[in-house]
Amino acid sequence: MNEVVCSSCFSCLPADLGNCPGCGGKVVLEGDNKTVIDRLEPNCLIHRYEGSDLLEPAVLIKEAKSNCKVATRLREFAKPVNVPKVKVYKFDQKILSSIQSLRNERTATIYRYDQLIQSHWQNLKPYHQ
Repeated sequence: MNEVVCSSCFSCLPADLGNCPGCGGKVVLEGDNKTVIDRLEPNCLIHRYEGSDLLEPAVLIKEAKSNCKVATRLREFAKPVNVPKVKVYKFDQKILSSIQSLRNERTATIYRYDQLIQSHWQNLKPYHQ
């Protein structure tokens, strides 16, 4: 753990600091009084690329009228991503795993088909003899 995020001001900072340069709060790395976020614990899934079936785990930081500010990694806590509310879903590891598995299977199948097509192309003989 070399970087952490201040839970007060969401500044990204090295773990060896005593105080947060953003808000001046004391940096406590462990225990019940911990003042930093040291790992991403997703509570939602986001779909941010139109035409894609990619879902990303994220942490909901702030909800507005039509958009949500989310972080998909620790560094994004300071500058969260804006996503339309209709593209933010409740976190479900089972569904996420299923979709990721199917996406991997699709990629492997396409790769296999590309190899088969290439093998047929390699069997073509030139027209001029």
